[in-house]
Amino acid sequence: MPGVPSGRGCDNCRKSKKKCDEVKPVCTRCARRGIECIGAGEKRYKFMEEGPATIAKRRSPKRHVVAPTKDSKDLVRSATFAPNPMTKAQLLGQGLVAAITPQTSLRYNLMWAYGGYLMLVPRRLGLNDALDTAIDALISTHQTYASCKEVTATSLTKYSNALGALRRCLSNPATASSSETLCAVSVLLVVQHLLGPAELKWTGHAEGAARILKARKSCAPRDAFERILLLSLRGPVLFEGLFNPNIDLSQEEWKELVVNELDSMAPEGMALRYLAEMRDILHRCRTNPDGLAGLIILQAEMKSLYTKTRTIVNLFGVELAEIESSKPGQAPNPLGLPPTWLHAHIQRLYGLCIIIALYMNYALVAMKTDDPELVTDANYLAIEMINIAENALQYRPFGGSYVTMGLVAALMVTDDPKLQALLKGWLEDYREDFDMPYLDTDQVTHSFSRLDPFRDDSPGEVHLNTEQTLYGNSSSSVRVKEEDSPRIIEIPG
Repeated sequence: MPGVPSGRGCDNCRKSKKKCDEVKPVCTRCARRGIECIGAGEKRYKFMEEGPATIAKRRSPKRHVVAPTKDSKDLVRSATFAPNPMTKAQLLGQGLVAAITPQTSLRYNLMWAYGGYLMLVPRRLGLNDALDTAIDALISTHQTYASCKEVTATSLTKYSNALGALRRCLSNPATASSSETLCAVSVLLVVQHLLGPAELKWTGHAEGAARILKARKSCAPRDAFERILLLSLRGPVLFEGLFNPNIDLSQEEWKELVVNELDSMAPEGMALRYLAEMRDILHRCRTNPDGLAGLIILQAEMKSLYTKTRTIVNLFGVELAEIESSKPGQAPNPLGLPPTWLHAHIQRLYGLCIIIALYMNYALVAMKTDDPELVTDANYLAIEMINIAENALQYRPFGGSYVTMGLVAALMVTDDPKLQALLKGWLEDYREDFDMPYLDTDQVTHSFSRLDPFRDDSPGEVHLNTEQTLYGNSSSSVRVKEEDSPRIIEIPG
């Protein structure tokens, strides 16, 4: 009774006698029901009765077998060896590949959501303990998250182990500024995003990446791997740098970090460059020695950045509308992406550029810019962000992870009560994708006030981050203290 292939649907769909779409790591039906998906895509066998012809064929001799001699037995015995077991690095590489393969749904695909550099990580495993333990934590956290489970003790323990390994690497001058250590920081940024922020405090890892880059006297990529890595890492560092005063890079360092030859002339690359320039304008506005004349010049510079960013927003808006109105395969697709990936990609670029425009709109109003169109434009951008939130539902959670940031920015710039109510409703929905605490409007408003160059800081106010003890406070070097991060909790043994 030999086995023959059977269906590859998950266990839940098979029990319910429903067709399974076999999407990994969680099929659509299990994801919709919020239950653990087991067995999707696995090859199963069922047993069939053999007929006489099949049995006779199997039993018929196929070749002449010669009895082995004593010498041949010794030869076989000496040539036989057990296959080499897979190393830990190879096992980690296999686990990572399973989470970034194109067959993995956009809803849970790590590579699509967090960066193409992950494709190059498997070949670098086994060289750096910080990177190995970070990938181990990422695989564990991703698997439990994708299976609709709560954060487990195993995931937290592996995250804690990864922080310990990173601490040791940062203490070693030979590895503190290596590409693998920088990559480990980027991976831990993803892990903490999946685990959920601690009381809406800074993650610390974006700040840590900035400190590593500053410590090695250059924020520019040193090789092809770092060029791809920084393509993904620069965004979190830049966005957090607007609100976190501990990320203190010079304008030249921001330029080295943001300008990447892989997309330096692409619209999205230009938008990030304008955002970096915005930070410099706000700094000069705070220290403006020329009074009203200097302020007018700075207002004009910011308005120029805003106008150029709005042009990019419109460009992506038109491209997205063309994709959504075209039949599958008919929209322009220079990247050669599948239709679903193309739509999600352009939608994300459109959303991120809207976020940058909303930040600039907020700053222009805070700088006392006399332009009544700013209010109208803010409301328009807020409506567009709501439309994106609605159309990105199919890509949640990973594919819509940027939407929450856009909804918060829209809430800060619009004064329309109806729009504010809609934005808060969508925020309540989207924040459930990740373990985010209840949205504290006062706290968000306080954070956004850092885009106001005229705000009055309380004396001695310091915004601490949760990983400060890991990366230190020096802007010129990466210092490490012995205390554990307050984000890590004790796991009962």
